[in-house]
Amino acid sequence: MHITGKQLLKTYTFEEGNLYLYEDVIVGEINEGVHITTEELLSFFEFFRENYKIPFGYISYRKNSYSIDPQVYKALPENTLLKGIAVVTDQKFSTLNAQVEKSFFNGRFEVFTTINAAINWLDTIVPLENHQSNISDNKRM
Repeated sequence: MHITGKQLLKTYTFEEGNLYLYEDVIVGEINEGVHITTEELLSFFEFFRENYKIPFGYISYRKNSYSIDPQVYKALPENTLLKGIAVVTDQKFSTLNAQVEKSFFNGRFEVFTTINAAINWLDTIVPLENHQSNISDNKRM
């Protein structure tokens, strides 16, 4: 996945979709029809904690239709390095779902129609502390 002004460092492929890892942002693209459970979301957050040592933002790129129980956000551990979640969708139903999810997340959470708009927002809240990769080679998830 190409994002202007960002260098893709790694792609992590898993059963539910892909994570695209950049220095200060992670883009998640979940496969069509998947239901994200608390266990899976906690696994993602553990992966973030283990692999990111500088502040970062997360983009949920919802080009595919999938479901997530918004209650799972209440079960997430605090991650002080995660500065915000941006949902990118151009689908009305997905936008409405994201607004519900936002009410359950204790942090910055916004919805956008383009990845560029999400990146622009995240760039205002994610201070890039250095230009060296701080992503570990740990591939466990």
